[in-house]
Amino acid sequence: MQAGSISTLWGTVLIIGLLFVAAAGCLDTVSKAPAYSPAPTPQPAAAPHPQHYHPLYTSSLYIMQKNAPPNLSFSLPAFLPEGFFFTSGSLPQGPVENPFGSGVFEFTYSRGKDEEVLLVEQFRNSTTCSDQPVFQPAVAGSLRAARKETGELTWGDSGWCYMLTGTLPREDLENIGASVKPVPYREGVMPPYEYQPPAHPLVRKIAVNGSSTSSGVTLTVKSVQCTPDACTAMIGLGTASLPSVSPSPVVTMPPLNPDLHAEWRVDGGRPLMTMPGGGYSYNATSVIWKIEPLPESSRELTVNFSSVRGISGQWQISIPLQNR
Repeated sequence: MQAGSISTLWGTVLIIGLLFVAAAGCLDTVSKAPAYSPAPTPQPAAAPHPQHYHPLYTSSLYIMQKNAPPNLSFSLPAFLPEGFFFTSGSLPQGPVENPFGSGVFEFTYSRGKDEEVLLVEQFRNSTTCSDQPVFQPAVAGSLRAARKETGELTWGDSGWCYMLTGTLPREDLENIGASVKPVPYREGVMPPYEYQPPAHPLVRKIAVNGSSTSSGVTLTVKSVQCTPDACTAMIGLGTASLPSVSPSPVVTMPPLNPDLHAEWRVDGGRPLMTMPGGGYSYNATSVIWKIEPLPESSRELTVNFSSVRGISGQWQISIPLQNR
């Protein structure tokens, strides 16, 4: 066989081989299915959050009126027993288009540390009430009874529902409720029962160390310090027997609340207000009691304690306020 023929034969074989490989590759491409990619599982849409109303708290009734919409006038009591003042309130915060539409407005008035009246107002489009006053006495064992509230008075008027509760007798609550009327905001005019500090407050620190003993318990007013913001009394609790407590060696028990009850007056006047927000604090042996600031002309501060640690008695201490 000639060399040219052999070369031609090998060339033909090589071409056939290359065509076979190419054909096999095409067949393999066709026969291979694409890799399976499962479709993502649809996730349920998150449920919308219900509308929340976060109350805005204030210790000034005047500021509370000022922050309300211009067309909204709160109804406030024109009568409260002597010694009561507004101490705190709350405005509901809602959506911009209707910030107060279904919220609750609360007004708290206090006398001393232990007596309180709460007035609640709500639009009738979010609750129901009778036009006629209805009084429900506090049920024994209920939360109201535990807070020493006598009951609640409810009524409706002009698109509003009202609820009044507190530590006062039913007759007092009814008299207060009957006096509740709209009081529009007026620039520079204080609403009823807004506390106003004295224009010229007493500024003095007085070492007292006056004591009184009753029912086997001695109470001592150690000192009184008066500033433009408050008068702060340091009170020693004596050596009355405490309830038996045996804490674990690795546990520190907090001090027991001495549950001290008292009424403060200056120069025989009305009961003085315990300052809201930390006006009463204590440790194991003493109480810090903050009352409202006193006028510079005040002569004598008198405190009458009525109970401590569940023990009733009569402890009276008089504190001269003028320089001696």
